[in-house]
Amino acid sequence: MANETKTTVAPYDRVLDVSVVMTVIRPRPVVGLGNLLILNPKTPAQPADGQTQPASLSDKLSDTDRMNGILMRKTDTATGAIYREYKNVDAVAVDYPEKSDVWNKASTYFAQSNHSDRVAVLDYDPAKTYDALKAFWYFNWTFAIQAVSKLDQSTVDLSNIFERNQDHFLVLQTNDISEYDNYFGQNYTIGLKHDIAEAMDAALVGANATLTVGSITWKFKELVGITPELLTSNELSGINRCKAIAYVEVNNRGETSEGWTLSGEYIDVLHGILWVKTNVQGKLENFLQENGKVPYEQRGITQLSGVVTQVLEEAYEQGIILTDPITGKGDYSVDTTSRDEQSQQDISDRHYGGLSFTYHVSGAIHTVTVNGQVQSDTILA
Repeated sequence: MANETKTTVAPYDRVLDVSVVMTVIRPRPVVGLGNLLILNPKTPAQPADGQTQPASLSDKLSDTDRMNGILMRKTDTATGAIYREYKNVDAVAVDYPEKSDVWNKASTYFAQSNHSDRVAVLDYDPAKTYDALKAFWYFNWTFAIQAVSKLDQSTVDLSNIFERNQDHFLVLQTNDISEYDNYFGQNYTIGLKHDIAEAMDAALVGANATLTVGSITWKFKELVGITPELLTSNELSGINRCKAIAYVEVNNRGETSEGWTLSGEYIDVLHGILWVKTNVQGKLENFLQENGKVPYEQRGITQLSGVVTQVLEEAYEQGIILTDPITGKGDYSVDTTSRDEQSQQDISDRHYGGLSFTYHVSGAIHTVTVNGQVQSDTILA
């Protein structure tokens, strides 16, 4: 690491009976499923929104870059897209001046109580959106918003990229819910209904996405710096019918009106599925890497099953998986098939395909109906 001290001499000895060794625990970078990417399309002939530095900067960060809070800079030579990570809104202002579109979104994001330790920005040629996103798809972000909120054919194409990959979320925002007609059924696109003068998209992600997956529902959430709307019941019904989310005033407090994507599936369900998929893949990969040899026999198969079981048990403890009412434990199962049940080709290729699991999603209560009974002493005629 750049801040490590290199020494070539031994420390002095001291005559003492007690020796105290101090270890400094530093915060780890947030690498998870809640980080934000701001999408900032620009034509090759134009600088990015308000950008104050040239696009030809080296990927290697200088000491000044690090002091300014720039965490990463990477250019995709094939598309010219530039990916950057910043530690706070002041760092964003190094490349995007105050009150610019990117700065405004980042400012709202960092104003939320549960923001990450970073925000990413991608400058890219809109004619090369697919390839630009492909280059940085598996960098450290999961939710994406637009620097300038708008809905058009290019946004439909963008939404389809997220829908096809099913492992990242696109958050869109408009004040006209009829613009969501072309996005009906999209599982991985979240549609917000709010005045685009306020960055509700950045606020929604900053308030919720980094919290423990499975521990929250995305309805009822208060957003810093976002003005609640006073909506009629008919207006809110229309928003709910198109599966969008508004920011409304309920019981004298602002809250998100729902917690779903444009398909009607709930964000916490999909976020939980993504968490389970990512952790099963990661933990199994680590297990294969860290063991000298996993034998292709029942012992090795049982070990693989145990890794998946550990992930599902953690998912249950986080609230992703439902409690089985009979056993009182997580409602999930892990199944394997024996070596003898694998094809000769799979055994020859050292591929095992007999591991599977199922789980029941733990939902949330979003509305409540209470039936009350009053005992009256009045005798009516």
